Amino acid sequence: MGHLGYRVGQVHTGKGVAKRALKLLMELVTDLDIKQIEAKTTTNNIASQKVLENNGFEYIESSDEEFEMDGQKLNFVYYLWTNKRFRLLN
Repeated sequence: MGHLGYRVGQVHTGKGVAKRALKLLMELVTDLDIKQIEAKTTTNNIASQKVLENNGFEYIESSDEEFEMDGQKLNFVYYLWTNKRFRLLN
């Protein structure tokens, strides 16, 4: 099981940095013995949600627990990626 986290500096957002970086990482991970990767983002981070979903991560759930960040009330959104090599074995 792997855990994914990333942060793109504000001056670089909207340029496809996260999209390209995650795509490259997922190409490498597919050939490794990593069965699953967990990721989470926040409810207001639609860009990260799209990046995860476009790279094969499946939405699992949104947390009920609310927290405040920069004056906004948010929840975490959880995602899971499962290596296709291991899906075929189960």
